[in-house]
Amino acid sequence: MFVLNSLDRPSPEIRLGERIRLAREMAGFTQSEAAQSLGITAAALSQYESGKRRIEALTVDRLARLYGVPVTYFFVEVSTSDQPPMQPDWETALRTLANHLAIAGKTGIAKLIQQIHNFEELYQLTATPFPGKPHPPFAALGKENFTDYEVAEFAQKARRYYNLGIAPLLNVKGFLDAQGYQVFAIALGLEKTDISGLFFLHPQLGPVVVFNENQAYIRSQITLCHEIAHHLFHWDRPAILCRDSARADLLEDFANRFASYFLIPPEGLQERLEVMGIKTVKHPEQATHIARYFGVSYQATIYRLEADRKLGAPIETFTDNVKPMAIAKSLGYGPSPYQFGVRPLPPEERLPRIFVELSYRALTQEILSLRRVAEILGISDLELEDRLYEEEVADSAEVYV
Repeated sequence: MFVLNSLDRPSPEIRLGERIRLAREMAGFTQSEAAQSLGITAAALSQYESGKRRIEALTVDRLARLYGVPVTYFFVEVSTSDQPPMQPDWETALRTLANHLAIAGKTGIAKLIQQIHNFEELYQLTATPFPGKPHPPFAALGKENFTDYEVAEFAQKARRYYNLGIAPLLNVKGFLDAQGYQVFAIALGLEKTDISGLFFLHPQLGPVVVFNENQAYIRSQITLCHEIAHHLFHWDRPAILCRDSARADLLEDFANRFASYFLIPPEGLQERLEVMGIKTVKHPEQATHIARYFGVSYQATIYRLEADRKLGAPIETFTDNVKPMAIAKSLGYGPSPYQFGVRPLPPEERLPRIFVELSYRALTQEILSLRRVAEILGISDLELEDRLYEEEVADSAEVYV
């Protein structure tokens, strides 16, 4: 039997470099892409991976964040097969799809994967039962070219399933939190070709929905409802990445139209027109009233009105030299939260509600340190301390009410 001599074993630098290489390949980055994201040269990264160059602790942390792995991953022995470790099916599906994305998309997917693992850890550490994967309420649909009438019917079925009636849905994120969706806002890129969102079913956490934090905040309503369509009717796919530039795809076209009908149901639109005393919309001011009532953008409203043949004037009347925000202000409307979203988004807006709750629980039960919880929530230690202090002040104030 051959025994490996201690002198033949690779040095710690070489072992660390091998783990860095495996993590990069698992995340789908080329050396050039990873180096560009880190702000270093490809030659320097190559030297890190070969063990020829010592690497600082801060750089190791940045690599872990970029590749979506814990720092401890780099210090585990490499197996003799030199293969990446086993990963769950949902992670494999996301990493496979990410291989075809630009750098921003790959970085965002890696961050999402790490957040999902943090989420799993929070459930386990706090001994909270996982919600599990829900039973699909509708049969999965194939790639078919459904008519607008058929898509509207599917949206109406979804509203009935959620007992929404024809009322406006003004807070889609809050609605999805209440329905057991796990909603994340992740930076996925600023270009039109970058993905706007994604959906996949996690075996323990249930439906996971992501919207692109880099894109206009007002688009989040449409994107989230778009992902609802995928969950309800395309749940048989391992994961779906969504792009605005992929409207020719039948699944994406269905989800886009579903989102429009889900947010502005035909019956609700008709009722609103009757309340306004009109049969068709002839002025941008009327369209603005409808947009504010349903909590969607002016552009999304015009799209729906045109699709339902409710525009009583040429489309140019509503698009050429029209300033929706100025019109809204002249009509007495204040700024919409979807016009001036706070950047960066607070944890409550970019993480599932239960994610934030479990983070605080882990902290109050002294399971995790304040620094670790702040890292998980994506905020500074000081901001987390301020949040805790504000809660203590609010609690003490209630005693004297």
